[in-house]
Parts: sequence; C-alpha cells; structure tokens
Amino acid sequence: MPKSKPPRRRKIRRGNDLRVLMIESARHALLLNDALLAKLDEVVSRTPPGRLKTHLLTLRTEVKSHRPGLLESRADAMAP
Repeated sequence: MPKSKPPRRRKIRRGNDLRVLMIESARHALLLNDALLAKLDEVVSRTPPGRLKTHLLTLRTEVKSHRPGLLESRADAMAP
C-alpha cells in the first residue's frame, strides 16, 4: 500500500501565517512602547520636582530598558 505524502503546502502556509503574526505583534509592541514613553515624557515634564517625579523617571527608565529591541531586529530581518 503506497504511503500518502503529507500536506506540505498547508504546513508552509501555516508557518507563513505565524511569521506574519509575529512580525505584526512585534511592530505593535514597539508602537505601544513608543506611545507609553511619549506619555511618560509629557507627564514628567509637567510634574514638579519631588518624590513623584523621581518615581516617574524611574518608571520611564524601566520602560525604556525593556524596549523590545530583539523583536524590532527580528521584525526587520523577517520582513515579507
């Protein structure tokens, strides 16, 4: 009895769909991060010096250090 071949095209299509989803999610994560940094910059500029401003600057540094640079480089490298 001959063996049937696996549905190769379907697997490739699913892989491409997942790749496109990963690229789109990386781009949206970067946009969200940029929007959050812009909002934090705006709030920090209006806040008077003190404990709250120090806390906001710490939060901004934390957000900036977690910028998904790895995702950004992958998204650029894997552009369809």
